[in-house]
Amino acid sequence: MNKGHAFSLSLLPLLLLSACSSDSGSYQDAKVHGKAVYCDVIRKSFEYEGPGRNPVIVIHGLLGSKLEDVSNSENIWGNFSLGEMLTGDKFARLSHPMREKVPLKDLTSSVKPSGLLNRSQIRILGFSFDYEGYDILVRSLKNSGYVPDSEPLPPDRHFPSLFLFYYDWRRDISENAARLQEFILARREELREKYRELYGLQDYNVKFDLVAHSMGGLVARYFMRYGGTPLPDDPGQIPKVTWEGAGFIDKVVIIATPNAGYVDTLVELTEGLRLAPAAPVYPKTVIGTFPSYYQMLPDPETESVLPAGGEARPVDCFSIDTWIHYGWGLADPDQDKWLRIILPGVETPEERYRIALDHLEKCLKRARQFKRSLRTQAVAPENVALYLIAGDALLTNDKVAVQTYGRVTVIKRDAGDGKITAMSARHDLRTKDNWLPFLVSPINWSSVYYFHGGHMGIMNSDTFETNLRFLLLASPTPYQRKHMAEYSDIIKHRTAPDDNGSRK
Repeated sequence: MNKGHAFSLSLLPLLLLSACSSDSGSYQDAKVHGKAVYCDVIRKSFEYEGPGRNPVIVIHGLLGSKLEDVSNSENIWGNFSLGEMLTGDKFARLSHPMREKVPLKDLTSSVKPSGLLNRSQIRILGFSFDYEGYDILVRSLKNSGYVPDSEPLPPDRHFPSLFLFYYDWRRDISENAARLQEFILARREELREKYRELYGLQDYNVKFDLVAHSMGGLVARYFMRYGGTPLPDDPGQIPKVTWEGAGFIDKVVIIATPNAGYVDTLVELTEGLRLAPAAPVYPKTVIGTFPSYYQMLPDPETESVLPAGGEARPVDCFSIDTWIHYGWGLADPDQDKWLRIILPGVETPEERYRIALDHLEKCLKRARQFKRSLRTQAVAPENVALYLIAGDALLTNDKVAVQTYGRVTVIKRDAGDGKITAMSARHDLRTKDNWLPFLVSPINWSSVYYFHGGHMGIMNSDTFETNLRFLLLASPTPYQRKHMAEYSDIIKHRTAPDDNGSRK
């Protein structure tokens, strides 16, 4: 071999090593990396406090707030034990009140929401099982620099920027949307006062971003359309779409919401609710008193509830006659042992059954009315961005068949998060027979994202956190683009005073 050639070959490894001596990444790096690395610009967004950054309101879903009997400060929902279930005492108070010929909105009790359900604990035979709640979502937002109103202010912060809207998830969704407006108006005035005090801004147009999970997304969507106006007493009427609520918000991030309903509602209303594999079953008679459950039944257009035997006509699960015919839920004549607990002051089985049917019919009419209110065609205002985050990694109950004796059985599963199908989350109107290659939905989504997790697990990843941060902190709405100069002026020239009273 030529000596010069041998010498050049001996230098080749050194040349290769010198070319790779920097810390720069490889073009051929095929690894998946688990944690995000944030640049200086994004970190600046985490640190900023002021009017140039919207405060966020978290809206939980079904089962997502603690319930407390305010008459004796007893926990009714949040910690669950087999012993408490067997006594039945809490069931009477967990149930939505029932009274014949009284509107749902007027049926109240001493059980009220008392806070966000961050974690739940199930106790069986001396063993405890903890399950994740909304602490994972709150933690993600705290990591992004938001300051919860439920915790003491850090030394370098002057006001909270993360508000937790907890509500009574048993009750009519439109009723809770009206409560959301009251909540927003109160928080808005508090922030306006802070902005006057700290930045010299008079009557600043405070706008909020909403982050809503599961049923909370329906609360948010109804609020956008109708503001603080609940459904009318007349079940044949719906309010006029005013988009009143949209005037208070810039962005809505909806996570795993059953925008077209989901079939597990019907399964649970006819069989009972099991929170987890290790948990006991909450009776169908108890959850059958919750008006909100019926408002998440599958939309009729989805044809998700079919008679067994191949008949083409879907079952009308919003009709009281259907429930009586199949003996479902509150219409089951063999449920009196639970009705005696729920209605202790009612003497006869016949009277208890009549009250149950009256309540069931009110819930079904309210549910049909609620479905109409969200399906009514209306052009959404351009100032609000509406984002969807959904799951598509689990086969999820999609269609059920009703046997002649009333049993509901799952006959089809589809992509989803284990509870809500991806089709329902995006309210996709396409079918195999009426197909197009792009989304057809009555909801004008700004964008849609998918994460490979269960119904709560969607939120439990660094990838979710990274995307949520970008949507809230870096993705401008049309309104924000239009007012970019105003935001720039506020951020550059409006700063909070330091401890000595001077502007930072």
